[in-house]
Amino acid sequence: MNIRCRHCKSQFTIPDDKLPKDKHAVFTCPKCKEKIQISLAKIAEKDGHESLVTSGSGFSPEGRERALVLVSEGPFQKAAHAAVRQLGYTVDTAADQTAAAKKIAYHVYPLVLLEQGFDRGAIILRHMNALDMSIRRMSCLVLLGQQFKTGDPMAALHASANYAAGPDSTAHLPAVLAAALQEHKEFYRVYMDAMKSAGKA
Repeated sequence: MNIRCRHCKSQFTIPDDKLPKDKHAVFTCPKCKEKIQISLAKIAEKDGHESLVTSGSGFSPEGRERALVLVSEGPFQKAAHAAVRQLGYTVDTAADQTAAAKKIAYHVYPLVLLEQGFDRGAIILRHMNALDMSIRRMSCLVLLGQQFKTGDPMAALHASANYAAGPDSTAHLPAVLAAALQEHKEFYRVYMDAMKSAGKA
């Protein structure tokens, strides 16, 4: 299996027989010392044979990073898909909350767009925020909702999301998402530098 570190872009090959099946594995990049997660999931059965898909660093088979877009039909849907593609991501979707939770359990997405209308009962929010912090901080969770003001830090904090975006964002969503990703990156850069200084990373 070919693995690419999202932090320093180094590539490594790990023999498939060294990877645990149906489990998460986390190892440290030998070059930059960042954590890399590998997930293996049984996602399909064809003709009685199980098919394994590997997705350790959130890359699509074409080599592009994948973003998970969980948006109901409505004003956010078209803008969200177009914006994610414009930023260079491959779009992953899910039919419902159960399918979305499975995707989050088996893949590390650098970007997750979640509309409140899709996440009735906040099931996905709870699932995201129950992840181990070493995994959770790899994903920038952007919450979309009609009641939000774009960039409102208190709305994002209240929902345990990284960023909140409202209906005023749809006309310029690629720029909004780029800003959210940059904020997320800078926030954890400071955190990781502090951890390294303390000898804990």
